[in-house]
Amino acid sequence: MAHQHRSSGREQEITPPPDEEVVRLPVSESDLAQQLDAMPSPVPERTARLQTDQELDPLTETESDPDAAAEELGVGWDTEGRSDVKATPMGWLFLIGILLLVLGAWATLKLIKGEAHRESESRKLSAKQAEEDQQMASARALVERLERMVADYLAAPTVEEKSKYVRHPERVLPLMREFYQRRELAIVRFQSIEALRPAEVENYPFFGIDVKVEGKSGVQLLLVEDCADGELRFDWESEVNYQPMAISDYLEKKPTEPMDFRVYARLDTFYSYEFTNQERYQPLKLTFRDEDEFLFGYVEKGSVEARGLTALLEEEKAEYPLLLRLRFLPETKSRRSVLVEKVLATSWVRVRKSEPVVRP
Repeated sequence: MAHQHRSSGREQEITPPPDEEVVRLPVSESDLAQQLDAMPSPVPERTARLQTDQELDPLTETESDPDAAAEELGVGWDTEGRSDVKATPMGWLFLIGILLLVLGAWATLKLIKGEAHRESESRKLSAKQAEEDQQMASARALVERLERMVADYLAAPTVEEKSKYVRHPERVLPLMREFYQRRELAIVRFQSIEALRPAEVENYPFFGIDVKVEGKSGVQLLLVEDCADGELRFDWESEVNYQPMAISDYLEKKPTEPMDFRVYARLDTFYSYEFTNQERYQPLKLTFRDEDEFLFGYVEKGSVEARGLTALLEEEKAEYPLLLRLRFLPETKSRRSVLVEKVLATSWVRVRKSEPVVRP
């Protein structure tokens, strides 16, 4: 073998040859102990050997000290002059500072915007509440004003006194005088307003009022115009369903001059007497409030009235209230067939003051 145990010189001196007989001399135990104490200690030699081995083996020291290992391997050249604490680059500190400033500015801006939004919402709520309060106050004032007017209007003792509260008094007063010559002017005691509804008649502002009066179980409907001058005026004509003459008298006398009637109208297919030309006329069935009598009215096809009425009545399944100008033809043989000369209103309200009124 390449490595064999080689005996040291001391072992050769002590170890006797195998063929020689070993003679053991008698030695006392006390002498043996003194000899052992006198022998040199092997520890210093071992310690010296360990120190020598450590000096010869630098890797042992480098394992416990990484920096020393780096120097020993030739890679610790850039560690000189460096401190144990690593310094943060100035660029990163600058960026962090900028970021903190941006975040602080953003948070401040959001806070300011939040406060501004809350203030804006608070102002809106306050303005809305103020507007609602104002509307409620205006509504209460309107109702109180209407209650006083309705009470005075219904309790008016004379036609002239009553005419102070109506629309178009110059035009309507003669109609009122003629009307109350045929019937008594009733004085009614007002109790309360049961309902108030805004309405528009040909873009004019009106109110529909359901009124409870003394002595009647139901309500009485009144129509009031909110006039441009700020006054509130009653539409007396629609209230009483004013007609220029009684329907029964109209059918009996058959006047040929045009007269204005408040009717309910719907499309019909009945042709008779002077109005048998289906290419020329469109028939309408006309009925009246609180009347059993009826008429057939004929409007010439192609006219403005015919086109408007056809478009209006085709959409209506029920009868529609209209204000129409009617007349009998001369020497007519029909008792109920009349010519529709003009559509005055698509309601029972005569809106325009300047519209002439035809009376018998």
